[in-house]
Amino acid sequence: MHQFSGERAYLITDKKRIYHTTDTGKSWNSIYPETEPNNLGISILDFHPTKPDWLIYTGSIDCASTLSSTCRAVAYYSTDHGKRWKKIDEYVRTCAWARDARLKIDEREIICESYKNKQGSQRSGDYNPLELIAGANYYSKKIKIFDAVVGFASFSEYLLVGQVSVLV
Repeated sequence: MHQFSGERAYLITDKKRIYHTTDTGKSWNSIYPETEPNNLGISILDFHPTKPDWLIYTGSIDCASTLSSTCRAVAYYSTDHGKRWKKIDEYVRTCAWARDARLKIDEREIICESYKNKQGSQRSGDYNPLELIAGANYYSKKIKIFDAVVGFASFSEYLLVGQVSVLV
């Protein structure tokens, strides 16, 4: 379900096809993301709070085999309800619209937990710190905000970030 638009819902398949409704199920159509959905335990869709046609989709590349040495998540965004997709980043855990229902910041900003080392397999279990990256103008102007994050969430009008503290 689209958390900000009650008449919209999505059915994600294991292929490059998502069924969706914009009229509470009276009709169903398809959108076609660039990659298959990820099977990495990462949220597949993120919804914009004020623009119902704006989506972030996180799929995967080279993850069909559990032995793949290049399995990685890839995030895309669309501002036309999935007609066209633009790549955000690879080797990510989470990408989301920075704006939330109560967090009133630039509506085009995207925040990602992005792996520092963009190589190998995301499934490997090897230590690879996550950086929190804020990207203005649909992630085209990126700034690293935190090193070694464990997660982020919006709470009311605040963005909460968990970061690993390294003692020297």
